[in-house]
Amino acid sequence: MMPSAPPDPYYGPPPDTVPAPPPGPGAVAPFAAPPRDRDRRGLWIGLGAGGLVLALCCVGGFLAIVFLIPVANDLGKAQVAATVRSYLTALQNEDYATAHDEYLCNKEQSRHTVAWFEDHYATSKVTGFTVNDADVRFEQDIVVPAVVRQQGLAPVTMEYVMVQDSTRYVICGGVE
Repeated sequence: MMPSAPPDPYYGPPPDTVPAPPPGPGAVAPFAAPPRDRDRRGLWIGLGAGGLVLALCCVGGFLAIVFLIPVANDLGKAQVAATVRSYLTALQNEDYATAHDEYLCNKEQSRHTVAWFEDHYATSKVTGFTVNDADVRFEQDIVVPAVVRQQGLAPVTMEYVMVQDSTRYVICGGVE
């Protein structure tokens, strides 16, 4: 008889040896069920901590929505009101080119030239104005009312319609 060769590490046992069959029906497992903790306190602590984190996230999200929406609304009102203030300040300082070029949309720039501003405000210069952030209305358009005082005329409430032009707001209505 030939001596049997040692098992080859790459190919397993030689072909003349057959592995033992697996245990069949009636074989006894080393344990019937996995061991379990008799104390469930850790489970309840974990579930309680997870529930607390979930509750804090829900309450925090609700409070953020309740408090951030009015802040964002007020910020938007302040931004459009500041644009109207800057426009009226340019008119008051008789800087019609700045009022025309920086604060009007393209449609209003084509309707009202710098020469129109010079003619329109030659006899009735803007002497003062009042713009209140709280009066800004977000309707179909953003409307900013302003009380404009002109030389020799009674104060008039003008309503400027605002539109967004890339990253800034410009006046696109109410220029008369």
